[in-house]
Amino acid sequence: MKRRCRVPDDERMPAQRMQKVTSALQLPASALSGAAHFEMNGNREVIVDGCRGVLEYDEHKIRINTGKMITCFQGRCLSIKCLTSDSLIVEGFITSIEFGA
Repeated sequence: MKRRCRVPDDERMPAQRMQKVTSALQLPASALSGAAHFEMNGNREVIVDGCRGVLEYDEHKIRINTGKMITCFQGRCLSIKCLTSDSLIVEGFITSIEFGA
């Protein structure tokens, strides 16, 4: 017999409101949830919103903290084009992206 976990109504309402807001603004579902958002322009540029820090940086590997996970970009001639308190742009020839804990 499967047990179902029931979410109390007061906890469910914010999620329903969040869904309505993201739908009305035509945003991705994760946009207001605090999750990182990645936008790729081919394999030459990645814009990351929700970056919480750079962990490793050289021309072949850039590792960043995105809150719930660590993201690693690998490639050639990698650089951070723009860095703000919560976003960055990775440029170069990106050969792989790894997501981990």
